[in-house]
Amino acid sequence: MPGADPGTATLVAIDAGGSHTRVLAVRPDGTREHRVRPSVNPHATGPAADRTLHEVFAGIAAAGVAPVLGWLASAALDPEDPEPELTRLRRAAERAGLSARLVVSNDVVPLLWGVPALAGAGIALVCGTGSGFLGVDRRGTVARAGGCEYLGSDEGGAVDIGRQGLCAAVRALDGRGPRTALVSLLTRASGVTLPGLARAIAAQPYPKQRLADLAPLVCTGWLDGDAVCADILDRAAGELVTGVRAVRRRLSLPAGFAVATVGGVFSGCPPFQAMVADRLRADLGAGHVEQVDTSAETVLGALRHMLTGGRPLAVPEAIDRRHAWILTT
Repeated sequence: MPGADPGTATLVAIDAGGSHTRVLAVRPDGTREHRVRPSVNPHATGPAADRTLHEVFAGIAAAGVAPVLGWLASAALDPEDPEPELTRLRRAAERAGLSARLVVSNDVVPLLWGVPALAGAGIALVCGTGSGFLGVDRRGTVARAGGCEYLGSDEGGAVDIGRQGLCAAVRALDGRGPRTALVSLLTRASGVTLPGLARAIAAQPYPKQRLADLAPLVCTGWLDGDAVCADILDRAAGELVTGVRAVRRRLSLPAGFAVATVGGVFSGCPPFQAMVADRLRADLGAGHVEQVDTSAETVLGALRHMLTGGRPLAVPEAIDRRHAWILTT
């Protein structure tokens, strides 16, 4: 497996975000298969994450095409303490009977090589369930910010936006805050009272997804002219620009640097992505800012970059065992 020929291997790209897991397989004859599964992130779905992970690996193994070379980009991987997640993945692959050589990384890493505009120099900005920032320069130096789950970071992401929207609606309802369309938007969408919604979410052992599901309603209110929603998204945009600024400063990227934006908040609300892109250009001097919507395709692009010229699957020294790991099962 370590010396598998990329030309005869099945290439598998797995984008394991906080909300969904997207699996893209490309067989040696060029046929493609794409599947969407629930999240395999235990922080998002608890014990169900392991069952879904087994199903994903078993589905790949059941195809019966060897060898398998892949990249698994997981929101559950903590670069500061990767071993628990690597062990979980290895055990799940073994139980599923999967024989493969995989790059395993955080879900942001593939953007640096899978988006042509970056091509190994620029910043990836993720705004999905959470938020995260990762950049690389021409010297191969890598810097990141955020990515510490919703209690330590994730400002500007869907959980943050949804929580702020819920708080603003409750404050408006009991007179502690200004009036907002969020009161009716959240009540209609949930079918329960605002206090009931807030208490139900708080009582859940894994509330992230329920909070993230409220973010589109904040975007709807903003587009309809609600001032409270506009204030929430203005703060969210400011947090995202702050994250990019922090990474750019550590890398000393020149003016005109490229940024790849990705995530469900951006794809679900393109005007918000456009607002953030405008601020990146105006405040930081960013050049090309590209929204990437096909994250599994991006992971596949990064995988193919690592296999350029038929070389064995490996990762650049700048990220090896710091931001990405090779897992052979």
